[in-house]
Amino acid sequence: MDKKEKLIGSIVMVVGCLIFLVVGYFSSKPKAYNSDNVFKKQSIGNKSGEVIVNNSRDSDNNSSKADSNDYKTIIVEIKGQVRKPNVYEMKFGSRVYELIQKAGGYTPNADTYSVNGSMKLNDEDCIVIYSKDEMKNSKIPNTLNRVHSTAGSQEKGKININIATKEELKTLSGVGDVTAQKIIDYREQNGGFSSINELTKINRIGEKTVAKFKDKIEVR
Repeated sequence: MDKKEKLIGSIVMVVGCLIFLVVGYFSSKPKAYNSDNVFKKQSIGNKSGEVIVNNSRDSDNNSSKADSNDYKTIIVEIKGQVRKPNVYEMKFGSRVYELIQKAGGYTPNADTYSVNGSMKLNDEDCIVIYSKDEMKNSKIPNTLNRVHSTAGSQEKGKININIATKEELKTLSGVGDVTAQKIIDYREQNGGFSSINELTKINRIGEKTVAKFKDKIEVR
């Protein structure tokens, strides 16, 4: 009988130890990671309760692309009927009217009707503002759509496609009103042409078309 009681006592002790070990294991086990609590903490201040993910790298890339031209500058000259004719450094994408303002504005004798103040400036432009007498007595076209620019080296008989007006572009073989406007739009969107062959990137202009007037144009 004593042996039986001892056996039972031993079993009870072993079971008790096992229970103690199991309870101790679960009480010391680390708490599980609760992602819901983390999201709730991150969404504090967000009325909708949604977690806002700020991808700063993507936003930085987009802003840098949009603002890439903000740091570019161009060098242009303005002559004639302005108060301060000179060479000026302008921000990329500047317009003729901004250059005129920087040059002190028109003189009283300036023929303002021949100036297209909304026209975009290109690097190396030389804008000439003529007087009323010059426009009246010369053969210079008196048109609201044109500001005379000498940067295109038309004196050499070639048209600089980076600054040519629509009317000048239309003098090229195979270039009509629509195609001339496409050339102007392309150079404004891309900061000008880097080569004559770049014209082939424009719809309706192929290598054969470029070959027809290649000797009459240039890029500066």
